[in-house]
Amino acid sequence: MAKSFNVSGTCLPDRHYMVDLGSRLAAVKNMVDAGDYFTINRARQYGKTTILNALAGYLKPYYSVISLDFQGLSYTDFESEDRFVSAVSRQILLVVEEELSADAEHELRQYADDPSGGASLSRFFSH
Repeated sequence: MAKSFNVSGTCLPDRHYMVDLGSRLAAVKNMVDAGDYFTINRARQYGKTTILNALAGYLKPYYSVISLDFQGLSYTDFESEDRFVSAVSRQILLVVEEELSADAEHELRQYADDPSGGASLSRFFSH
């Protein structure tokens, strides 16, 4: 199949013409390695999803990569920190349940099942 220019949706390197993302992915990995935060924000059709998908593949040999879609959360899941932690914990369990250690799964299930428990996901991710 010949490559084409993609103007909607995620670009796939084997199907679409696209810029070389190698240096950008390496720069973001350096930030992740250093424990730094980063943001990806641009207008529509600038390749945000494409770079995030490429970054996930780039980081998988070094890190556990979790991809979450917050569009699946309801309005009420954002009403309080406890409800948000519970909802995000449920999303993580749906995505990576088979890859979690028994201790990590138990901890996430506690967060998911008890939205009033004062849970903190930051403690979970800083192990």
